[in-house]
Amino acid sequence: MRSTKFAVGVGLAALLAVSAACGTGGSGGTPDPSGAGSSAAPTPGNPADGTKTPVTIGFHNLEGGAVSLPELRNGFDAGVKYVNEQLGGINGHPLRAIDCKTDATPESSVNCANQFVEQKAVLSVQGADFGADAMLPVLRSAKLAELGGFPLTPGMNAAVGDAYFMQSSAEEGYAANLVQLKKLGASKIAVVMVDAPTSHQSYDTIIAPAAAKLGVTTKVFYVPAQSDWTVQSASVLAWGPDALSTFVAADGLAAIPAFRAAGFSGYITAGANIEIVPQLDASVLEKVLFSAPYYLPEFADVPAEVQTDIDAFTTYTAGLPAGGSVTQRQTGFNIALLAGQALRDFGAKTDPLTAEAVHAAMATWKGAREPFRTNGWDCAAPPWPGTTACATGNVYATPGADKKLTPLPDQPVDITAVRP
Repeated sequence: MRSTKFAVGVGLAALLAVSAACGTGGSGGTPDPSGAGSSAAPTPGNPADGTKTPVTIGFHNLEGGAVSLPELRNGFDAGVKYVNEQLGGINGHPLRAIDCKTDATPESSVNCANQFVEQKAVLSVQGADFGADAMLPVLRSAKLAELGGFPLTPGMNAAVGDAYFMQSSAEEGYAANLVQLKKLGASKIAVVMVDAPTSHQSYDTIIAPAAAKLGVTTKVFYVPAQSDWTVQSASVLAWGPDALSTFVAADGLAAIPAFRAAGFSGYITAGANIEIVPQLDASVLEKVLFSAPYYLPEFADVPAEVQTDIDAFTTYTAGLPAGGSVTQRQTGFNIALLAGQALRDFGAKTDPLTAEAVHAAMATWKGAREPFRTNGWDCAAPPWPGTTACATGNVYATPGADKKLTPLPDQPVDITAVRP
């Protein structure tokens, strides 16, 4: 069964949690200048030719409204600069981005779509936009494909053939929790979720079927927002679980200590809210797992090929103001480089590039390794059916005694066993 309605709630929670994980370091990804679809270290001395006609893309992102994520744009701009200075632009042509800010209203997103069409963009790129579904009729009529990191809205999550997202799907995120916990030896997993219709749908259509395929026992506990976690932890632990899968990002800082105080010593998945790590004692954080769509700057001991990505990103964001969200910048940088990679790949076959040509080519686009990751993508075969995700895999890490996050072995998580 295909499920899309829950994507907004899950996407918002994940986005806000990741947005809060500011960190102090940097990381980044650099697709292969050869166009082979894999990351590589910077290759100095390969700038775009400023005398050639630019290749134009549109970039829409929440900025200036109730939810404002300017660091995503900052990272995206740094990525575009990297593409133009180090990767030869788009087969010699400079990459130009139309910057369009949205405020989560459908009207603002439609305005961006119209701008992209009027200015002859060949690709629409999303940072984060909760009004993006309203763009789809305009984009479809112009044969303008959408590219992004994570589909925050149900329409984009289901717009197969028109939209493509380079992180794993929200559906996969739920299932990956169970896969990772089973790999660590869990067999009786309590699933703790905020009591909302989307949570019920996600448990019934994704988590419960995945648990059955894995052969693990689960029980869901729906909790109100801003719970009394002393009471809630006692109720959950009375069932006798050997692991906890929690989806309560806003309450993570209260929930995890409560479970530990109640005597639970097993593994707990805590989502992407890495910002709580410095606020908790190391003893509380033992066996607490945090997840991310790719290797983050807070992670220690990253694979060597990802370290080259981190070095490139650090160089190109070094001039940004201190104190901003490095993780948001990383997300923007990542999608800028992937947009550049796609257009280089397609431009090698179709010159000049057009929106219609890019729209057609996206359907079969694949590559060997994404920036910040060790695995690749394939837009012709969505890892979770019925979604617009081109990639698979979440990276899990746990804090050590020094609170540095160390990725677990065998990352990203392989969800093949639970895929519908």
